[in-house]
Amino acid sequence: MALKLGNLFFITAIVLVALVGCGRSQDTVLDAVPSADATMDETMTDMENGPVTLVWLVDYPEGAKDVYLAWIASIAPTLQAPDEVNRIRSYDNVEDVSPHRFVEFEFDSFLDAAAYMNRPEIAAVFEDLPNHATKVSAHTFIERSDYVKTEKKDWPIKGIIFIEYPLGGKAAYLEWVDSISSVLVEPPQLKAIASYDNYNGESPHRLVTMEFETQEDVDMYTELEEIMAVQDELDLQAASWVLHTFELRSDYINE
Repeated sequence: MALKLGNLFFITAIVLVALVGCGRSQDTVLDAVPSADATMDETMTDMENGPVTLVWLVDYPEGAKDVYLAWIASIAPTLQAPDEVNRIRSYDNVEDVSPHRFVEFEFDSFLDAAAYMNRPEIAAVFEDLPNHATKVSAHTFIERSDYVKTEKKDWPIKGIIFIEYPLGGKAAYLEWVDSISSVLVEPPQLKAIASYDNYNGESPHRLVTMEFETQEDVDMYTELEEIMAVQDELDLQAASWVLHTFELRSDYINE
């Protein structure tokens, strides 16, 4: 187990370190190789068998979004072809703020993710990414079991919440989440919700995704009294958090 995971993150490091080597002045953040003080809990004990999501957060080049999207169209078939990756989806931020783009790669396990990223054609795409974006960060997330509501579909609106755990307060935060998870899940406007821990224990510590059919559903959901109460409490339970709303793109839907 340790050897396999060590190989995985060695592979990941090689692939993602290439993001730093570009001669342009991109701001590249790497979050794929575990640090010595990475936070581990019960969700990290059987990683080979748990779902893994690789996330790209990308800022488009100023005035050159179309150029970036043309490049994506040219390499999308390459990214989708390997059997190891179950699903790739990309989203645009509805507001003109960073991150402009959210891309998620879904795998059944770390070993599948390792095999995928170790393919020469995939490594080449990762290496080339900074040549087409002004800011890139790559993160590896482990899915948690906090929420049970998944209507698997390409829902067009996705709320993305990045959360930082309080110093020494992760366990208390997760207890609070357990107490309010049913409140978040019950409203019919919400079609799917999932939560993830950053494997590296680094920022962002936690990712929560919430999927909706329409922007109107988002507005109705966030204006519910019980949801507003949860948001107010989140200010107290988390060290910090930020919410972005993204719209689904069609870059990878023709799978």
